[in-house]
Amino acid sequence: MNYLELAADLHHLGERLSKHAGKIEGEEMGRSAQALSNSLARFEELLEGYIASRKSGELLLETLLRSPAAKRHLTLDILKGGIRSLTGKRLKSVDLRTGKKEFVERIHEAGNHDEAAKFLKEAFAGAIHLESGGKDKASLQHEFFELGRLAEDEFAQEVAKKSLGELQHLAGMNGIKFTDKTSKQRLAALIRRYAQRAVLNISSAA
Repeated sequence: MNYLELAADLHHLGERLSKHAGKIEGEEMGRSAQALSNSLARFEELLEGYIASRKSGELLLETLLRSPAAKRHLTLDILKGGIRSLTGKRLKSVDLRTGKKEFVERIHEAGNHDEAAKFLKEAFAGAIHLESGGKDKASLQHEFFELGRLAEDEFAQEVAKKSLGELQHLAGMNGIKFTDKTSKQRLAALIRRYAQRAVLNISSAA
């Protein structure tokens, strides 16, 4: 379906109908006009839903590209991989700023905003994955510090991957007091608070 041609046909029909509206009579014309009116109402409803969906997808995509996760982890290679995967084409930009603009334009042309948003979410999730600190104290202290630098959603993703025992080990190695009755949620909140404090203290001392 060529929607530009349809728009032109509807515009032409509307002009003709407007000129002769006062002269049209007949039961058959009335039934046909009613059927057309019902079809147009249904089509307009579908069109509004489609436009709203596109706008929603575009907004989500642009929000992701401006998110804290994007500022930390978005690279030109990620955008190139996304365009290749989603459209089968190549990203021509040679820097991240123009790459983001070209990425949005290509996705807009292809109309697959939801798929692009899903791709970026998965790419960011993979980029923020922290290797477990294991049992080495220095490694656990480094992991603790890195957790303090994460955005709230990133921190939540990392904590969700860990067992209560792993969090207890991480907390213990970094001087956080807790008991056997401390829940995973409470322990995560304690780690979040003290890890952010550690980052702030180190940044202030620098």
